[in-house]
Amino acid sequence: MINIDAFKAYVASKDGFARTNAWQVVLPVLDGFDLITEELNVMCKDVVIPGQQILTNERIVGMRPTKQAYGFAQEDVSLTFHVLNDYRVKEYFDEWTGRIISKNPPYELNYPNEYSANVVIQQIRQGSNNGSVDVPSKVIYTCKLEKAFPTTVNAINLNNEQNGLVELNVQLSYRNWSTT
Repeated sequence: MINIDAFKAYVASKDGFARTNAWQVVLPVLDGFDLITEELNVMCKDVVIPGQQILTNERIVGMRPTKQAYGFAQEDVSLTFHVLNDYRVKEYFDEWTGRIISKNPPYELNYPNEYSANVVIQQIRQGSNNGSVDVPSKVIYTCKLEKAFPTTVNAINLNNEQNGLVELNVQLSYRNWSTT
């Protein structure tokens, strides 16, 4: 049986629960493109911290099937952005994808070191006001996507909703991810 006071004390000792709405994403600054990454962070509506799946094969040991690991799989990271009337978010990703494959014939493919960059996703503990003491916000978890690049920039859906907002979904692939 759970002791509610022990539970509350444990949660309090860990500075409370992590919040889904306290995060930031830091995208690379593209040479020759003056969009500031803080603008991208502000316009980012949601992002996914990557997970990892251990891949297994069944192996028969004696008469009993046993799972044995042989590798891992990782999914792309999805980001969704609000689009303002200047379409700068869309232009940023058009520029980045244009550095992967040129937009004009003969559609030349560049090398990964020419278009991949690190992307950082940070979970933040929001500051709070405990009586007269202000607790500053701080980064509590950092995920770095190494050698990331956009693999999908989804189409923008326009419709006749009265107050609909334009959003842009982007998928990033990456070589590996690490935490600090």
